[in-house]
Amino acid sequence: MAVRKKVMWQILVVIVLLAAGAAALAAFALSKKPPSRKKAVIMSPMVRTIQVGSGPRQVVVHGEGTVTPLSQAILAAEVAGQAEFVSPKLVAGGAFKKGDLLLRIQQKDYELALTLAEAKVKAAETSLSTTKEEAAAAREEWRLLDQDDGKDRGEPPALLVKEPQLAQYQASLEAARAEVEQARVNLARTEIRAPFDGRVASESVDLGQYLSKGATVATVFSIEAVEINVYIEDRDLAWLLVPGLTSRGAEGSPAVVKADFAGQERSWQGRVVRALGRVNQSTRLVGVVVRVDRPYASLPPLAMGVFVKVALQGNTLPGASLIPRAALREGDVVWTVGPDGKLVFTKVKVARLQGSQALLDPGLPQGTEVVTTNLREVSDGMKVRLAGREG
Repeated sequence: MAVRKKVMWQILVVIVLLAAGAAALAAFALSKKPPSRKKAVIMSPMVRTIQVGSGPRQVVVHGEGTVTPLSQAILAAEVAGQAEFVSPKLVAGGAFKKGDLLLRIQQKDYELALTLAEAKVKAAETSLSTTKEEAAAAREEWRLLDQDDGKDRGEPPALLVKEPQLAQYQASLEAARAEVEQARVNLARTEIRAPFDGRVASESVDLGQYLSKGATVATVFSIEAVEINVYIEDRDLAWLLVPGLTSRGAEGSPAVVKADFAGQERSWQGRVVRALGRVNQSTRLVGVVVRVDRPYASLPPLAMGVFVKVALQGNTLPGASLIPRAALREGDVVWTVGPDGKLVFTKVKVARLQGSQALLDPGLPQGTEVVTTNLREVSDGMKVRLAGREG
């Protein structure tokens, strides 16, 4: 009986404690204030901009090409014979000056031929002189005969005064003199001299080698200047001075030639000198020729065969703007930001696209903020924030 009472008391205590806890929890819940609702803040998109102004801007037309020599010559033997001297400069890559002796063919035979020709001249001169004296004596005898008998016999016969012989000996003398001149020319041709300041592209002769007339000795090129054929679109010609094509003057647009060579990026100043004779039929591009003077004046030189990039310096627009090409939107529109922080769709006129930039003419007002950021959703007049200028 006592045990049963004890259990009943314990159950009663548990029920009381649970009721008290439930009441306390309800009181706490009723005493807590509901959370206040905060108004959602919509942030304006953040954009990056560049400040753009207008001023003189030069049009630059970009192209590329390969360096070729202004002058190239194939040296060949003009007479036959054995090579008795070969210059140490006559090797592939060898440098020489105008007039340097590059090769000499054995001259003995040609010196003998000259001596024989000169001897023929002496013999012909002697024969002609003797015959002239004999003809003069015959004429004098004919004149004296007329005086003795008082008759006028007229002119003496041609055979008597040796007119045929004189003509023959005169012709022989002229032929002998021509032989002397030819012999002198042949003797001079035994020497091959440099036609200009240049370098050797290739050679095909050795000391002691027998050369037939016309045999190729070497290929050489001038280092006085080089040329690069640059192909551009015909509409780009409007910006350039090309002598004989877009300009009557002799001076064409300047150009900057750049090349990565010998581990260095080098640049050289050049100029447009002419256009090629025809438009490329497959690409419809127009070729202009850029010339660079004294390409070997510095090291490393602007060597033949090097692939180069060329920037043709065109006309200058007095009030244009240059912006990144990525900032130009569809329909020739740029996004600008006004003083009130609102986006403005601004229509522009694109003079030309050059590389990664767009040239606008007329240009934008000084200090214009041009948006370079791409936005997925955009509208004219929307509020934006400028990156780096939030505070």
